[in-house]
Amino acid sequence: MNLGWGSPFMLWGALAVSVPVLIHLLNRRRYVVRPFAAMTFLQQAFARRRKRLRMENLLLLLLRCLVVLLAALAMALPFVPPDSFLSLVTAGRRDVVLVVDRSGSMGRLVAPGTTLDDRVLERVRAQIAGLAGERGDTVTLITPGGGDLLPAPIGASPEAALGILDAGLPPPGGVADMVAAVRLVEDRVRAVHRGRLDIEVFTDLQESSWGENLGPLFAAVFEDGGGSLRIVDVVGEAGAMGNVGVESLEAEEPLLIRGDVVTFTAVLRNHGEVAVRDGEATFRLDGPGPDEPVVRKLTGLEIPPRGTEDVTLRLRLDDAGPHHLEVRLRGDALPFDDARTLAFEVRDGIDVLLVDGRAGGDPLDGAAAYLQLALDPGVEGDDLQLRRFRTSVVDVRAFEEAGRDLYKHDAIVLADVDVVGARTAEVLEEVVRSGTPLLVFTGDRVDPAMANERLAGLLPMRVGPPLGDPSGAGDQDYVTLVLDDPPAPELALFADPRLAVLLQVPVLAWNRLEPWTTETVTTDEAPAETPDAPPDGGDAAPDDDAPADPTGGDTDAEVLAWFVDALGGRTPAIVQATRGLGRVVLVATSADDSWSLLPRHPATWLPLVHELMSALTRLDPALVNMPVGQSPTLVVDGQPESLRLVGPGGGMEDIGRPEVELRGRRSLLTLDATPLREAGAWGLEIDFTDPTRPRRTLALAAAPEAAEGDLRRLDGASLDRVLDGVDYALGEQVEEADAPEEASGGDGSLFRALLWSLLVCAVLETALARSMGGTR
Repeated sequence: MNLGWGSPFMLWGALAVSVPVLIHLLNRRRYVVRPFAAMTFLQQAFARRRKRLRMENLLLLLLRCLVVLLAALAMALPFVPPDSFLSLVTAGRRDVVLVVDRSGSMGRLVAPGTTLDDRVLERVRAQIAGLAGERGDTVTLITPGGGDLLPAPIGASPEAALGILDAGLPPPGGVADMVAAVRLVEDRVRAVHRGRLDIEVFTDLQESSWGENLGPLFAAVFEDGGGSLRIVDVVGEAGAMGNVGVESLEAEEPLLIRGDVVTFTAVLRNHGEVAVRDGEATFRLDGPGPDEPVVRKLTGLEIPPRGTEDVTLRLRLDDAGPHHLEVRLRGDALPFDDARTLAFEVRDGIDVLLVDGRAGGDPLDGAAAYLQLALDPGVEGDDLQLRRFRTSVVDVRAFEEAGRDLYKHDAIVLADVDVVGARTAEVLEEVVRSGTPLLVFTGDRVDPAMANERLAGLLPMRVGPPLGDPSGAGDQDYVTLVLDDPPAPELALFADPRLAVLLQVPVLAWNRLEPWTTETVTTDEAPAETPDAPPDGGDAAPDDDAPADPTGGDTDAEVLAWFVDALGGRTPAIVQATRGLGRVVLVATSADDSWSLLPRHPATWLPLVHELMSALTRLDPALVNMPVGQSPTLVVDGQPESLRLVGPGGGMEDIGRPEVELRGRRSLLTLDATPLREAGAWGLEIDFTDPTRPRRTLALAAAPEAAEGDLRRLDGASLDRVLDGVDYALGEQVEEADAPEEASGGDGSLFRALLWSLLVCAVLETALARSMGGTR
C-alpha cells in the first residue's frame, strides 16, 4: 500500500476512540434484585429480547468508535501512490507544479514579434485553464530565470494563477537555475501537498541550465506521495542556431576623473559554429535610443566560430556625473544579448586630506610635502584645472579640531602621525567605516603601542618595533620593495618588468607589521597562511574565495608588497584591509626621506603613490553594474527621503522613503524589493531629508548573463544522465495551436474518502440510536 501521512502527529487523536468505550462501560448499571410476583412475566419477555439489545448496543458503540477513528485518520491526511488498490477511492483533484524556464535564451524569436517565451506562456495558460478550481485543483508556478522564482502562492487556484500571468511577468533575462527550482519543490511545495504531484517542466534544454544531476532531487520529491514528471521541449527540431552576443563591457580604469581619456573594451562572442564575416558594433554614450549620438560605429568585424573579438573605444570624459555607455550589435534571433550597458561615474577630482605628523611644522617640508608633490603638483598653465587629486595639508592640531568635517574629504592620509586623541580616533574610525578610505604611513614619530591602541579598529596589522638604521651607517642592511607574482591588482602597473626595477630603491628603516593574532610575521619568511583575526578578537573574517560582503564587513589583511633584504628574508611592507564600508592601506615606512629613499626617486614615488590612492578611492563597478534580477546595494552621502527608479524604457517607479542603515553621515541602501528585472540603463533619483542637499542621480545598469547566449542543448542521452534515477516523459515541441492535455488521475489523497465514510457512520449512528430509543 505504501501508505503515507501528511500530518502523522494527528494519529494520536485515534486514542480518543477509547472515550465511547469508557462511556459505554460507565453507563452499565448494576441493579438490586428484588423478586416479586408481577415481574415473572416481564422477565420472560426481556429474556427473549436480551440478545438483540446487546447486539444493537455493540453496533452503536462500534459506529461511535468509527466516527472518532475516521476523524483522526482524516486529519492525519493519508495518501497512497497511484499503483495502490486504494487509489480507486482517492480524490479526483490534482496538484500541479509548472516549472517554466524564463531564462534569457527563451527570448529567442520564433516569429516576427513573437518570442519563444510568449508561445510557452500561452501554452501554460491553456494548461492551467484545463484545471478545475471547483474540484479543488491547485497549481504552483515556478519561474527560474525571470523575476521571482515563485511568482504566485504555493497551491494557488487556477483562477489566481491565471491572474498572475495576465498581470504580466518580468521579461526573461536571468539564468534558469533548475537545481534551485527542484529544491523549492522538495522543501516548500512538498510541505504543503503531501499527496501526488504532477510536475511539468517547460524548457529549451539549454546545457547551462541543466548542468547537475537532478534525478535524485526529483526522486526525493516523489518518494512520499508519488507523482509524475514531464519535460516539455519547447524548441524541438528548431533548436540549432548561431548567435553573437556582447560578453562584457569594461573601462580600463575604475577611477574616472573629468578630463581623462579612457579606453572602453567590449568583448564580442560568437556562440555559433560558423564564422562571422561582417559583424557590426555601435557605441552610444548616455542613451540607447536612436536619437542619441553615435560615438563610434565599427563594421566588417570578423569573429571565429566559438571565438571572441575585442572592440575598443577611446573617449575623453569632459562631463562629470553619472553616465551610461552602450554597445549594440546588429540584431539577430536572440535580442537578449545583442546589447550591453556600462554605468559609471565621472568625478571632478578626489579631495585628499594630508595629515602631517608634526604639530605646527612647515606644511611644505616633511612627509606631507612629498605626498602633495606626488598627488597634486599644481602644474601652472593648466587653464582647465583638470586635477586628479586635490590636496589640503593640516598638522596634527588642526586634524584634532576637524571632527566630523572629515566627512567632506574623499580620502585621508596619516603621514608619520605620532599621537591621535581618543575622541579623534573614534571619529576617524566612524568616518572610515562609513566609506572614506585611509592611507597610513609610519615613521620615526609613530609610537607603535599608541598606534595599536588608538587605531586598533582600523589598522590592517599591528605596528611592531622599528627595524633597520635610518642613518644607513650601521651594520643593518637595507630592504627593497618586492611584489608577488602576479602582483596584487592595486599595484598591477609594476607587473611590467621594466617598471618593477623601479622598486629597487633602498628603504633604510621600517616597522615590523604583525597579524592581530598571537602569531607574528618574521623577517626571514612569509607570514603564515592562517587567517588573521579581527582586532576586536571576534570571529575570523571569511576567506578570500568567499563572495564580498556588500554591507561592508571587515576582512583579513592582504599583503600588497613585501620588504626583502639581501638574504631573501621578507616582511610585509604594504598591507590593506576592509573596515566597514571603507578600506585602509598601511605602509610600514615613512613618506619622507627620513627612513626611505623612495620619496627622492620621482620615477618610483609618483606611480606608487598614485596607484595606491587610485586603488583606495576607486568605485567598485560591480556596485552599479549587476546581473539582471539583482537588487542594488549603494552608499550615499546624507539620509535619503525618497527614491525613484527609472527603467530602460523611461518608466519610473516611485520607491518612496527607503529603509536605510545609517553609517555616520552616510546611508547604506539595500533595495531588496526592487531588483533590476530588465537589461539596460537604469537611473536612481534620490531626494534627501536635508533640503539644502540637491537631488542626486546615480547611474545603474543591468547586464544579461553572457552564458545564456550559448544555445547548445542537451540531447536525449545527456538528458537521461541528468535525470538518472527518476522516470520522466519527454513532451513534444510547443506549437502555437497546441491544446492542453485532459486532466486525469487524482492526487492520491484519502482525505475525502475518509470524510464520506465518517459522514455515513455518523448518519447510521444517529439512525440506530433513534431506532433503539423508539423501540425501547
